[in-house]
Amino acid sequence: MAAAASLLLIVGAASLYMSSNSLIDTPHNNNQRRDLSVALPGGGCKVTVAKLSPTPIAPTWQASFPGSGARMTWILVEALTGIRTNNDYDSQERGYENVVVVKTHYPVKNAKHKFAELDPLFGRAMVILRNPINAIPSYFNQMYEQVNHLPTHSTRGPNKDWIKCRDDSKEGLAFQLGHYERFVEYWMERYPERRDLLMVSYEDLTDTNLGPLVTMRIADFVAETEGVNPIAPESVPCVWETVVNYKNDGPPPDHVPEVDARRKNRNLEGNNNDKLVNVDEKQDAMRRLRVAKDPSSLRTGPKNRPYTKQNLVDMEAMLQRLMEKYSYDEDLVKILVSYIEVVSNTEPQD
Repeated sequence: MAAAASLLLIVGAASLYMSSNSLIDTPHNNNQRRDLSVALPGGGCKVTVAKLSPTPIAPTWQASFPGSGARMTWILVEALTGIRTNNDYDSQERGYENVVVVKTHYPVKNAKHKFAELDPLFGRAMVILRNPINAIPSYFNQMYEQVNHLPTHSTRGPNKDWIKCRDDSKEGLAFQLGHYERFVEYWMERYPERRDLLMVSYEDLTDTNLGPLVTMRIADFVAETEGVNPIAPESVPCVWETVVNYKNDGPPPDHVPEVDARRKNRNLEGNNNDKLVNVDEKQDAMRRLRVAKDPSSLRTGPKNRPYTKQNLVDMEAMLQRLMEKYSYDEDLVKILVSYIEVVSNTEPQD
């Protein structure tokens, strides 16, 4: 169970709901926006199924730590652009040239030890951060489900297992905090030109007042890549409500964001229908959408994870080091300050 904690950070963006009663329905080419979704009366929105780009586009990383909303961000980017995403494992066999972003957890995970080979192909990155005080337990829950062969997003491991994992001498909290620190350092150093790096927080992305605004930043960032034409700005809040806040109808059931392409009952990716025909997989995809904003919302088990006083001291010290090292970066500092405040105000449970 100790190995079940290889966790941490990720994801970010924001919200401020605006509604549009206009119908977004325009043809897609290099100069026009694709009909990605339609804004319905009363602020409703219907998101369509994403497809592979018909022409190659420059790949962009979507970097995050496990347990921090990577899948939610995946779905959001697809809804904004109408273009499929992928991961660094290429588990869906989509390649890297016809997708809008490629998910990675590097350096926490190294996709079949081929990240060094892939990285030079990517000229930009979107990094999603999450407060480690929540990211680490979230990833622990994922590993607990995996080790115990439980459905995803179904169970929070007991606190006795959390404590055992947290205090493990090899892969416990201290180990994970080191991973977190190296994660931030890698992506900050990898893209010194800030125009090539977008850094947002999971907390902002899922916030009712900030979420749509952060989503607009994401749309603007991916739009800088030639061949990527996001939905019209006035419809971005509607997409956020659909995918992140889950107030509107989500994509149709054939939108399965993270099903291994090698599973049977699958049409070829090049098929225009681009559908998985397995009903159970379609239902699972819809379930994943329903928990996109807060995957833990359907989990049963303890929500409060205890930290000792020393745990909190170590966590705050790590965040302080990052803030001092990158004090010149306004976006990162703002995120880290908010994380430090939460950690410093958390009551220890020794």
